[in-house]
Amino acid sequence: MKQLFSSILAYFYFWNFKNSPYSKKRKKAIKGEKYITRKKKKPSVKKSDLIVFKDDKGVVCFSIHMEALFYIESDTNYITIFYSNLGKLEKYLMRSSLKMVLEQNANDNLIRCHRSYIVNFEKVKLYKKDKEGGIIELSNDSLPSIPVSKSHIENVLRKFQFQT
Repeated sequence: MKQLFSSILAYFYFWNFKNSPYSKKRKKAIKGEKYITRKKKKPSVKKSDLIVFKDDKGVVCFSIHMEALFYIESDTNYITIFYSNLGKLEKYLMRSSLKMVLEQNANDNLIRCHRSYIVNFEKVKLYKKDKEGGIIELSNDSLPSIPVSKSHIENVLRKFQFQT
């Protein structure tokens, strides 16, 4: 009985090895045929979709997809990046300036609307005219309204005109 069981087991292992992908590759290699394996394609990320943030020394500290970014707020030598991660609103603080961010990322959807704010135009829900310039509301209701200064109002309105 043991001998019958061991022969069945050995046949089962041989049959599995014979029909395995490794065995097929081996047979083709012995015959001299080329065996082409297909690699899975990674989803391509366009350079314009990725925003890279470098600190004041030029070292990359943070990168994010454009679709996750809401806005960037400046406070003297530091910027706070507000973004969405798995549906949660998060922020990242680093030493840099808004001017450096705009110079490093030539993206049409990043608009400077105030000396302290850059917004992602894809996330803008509405614009309201105000005495001081205006207010931008973003698509996430938990975010505060972003002020638009008089000096930057032309850039914001020009962007709204090109979108319609």
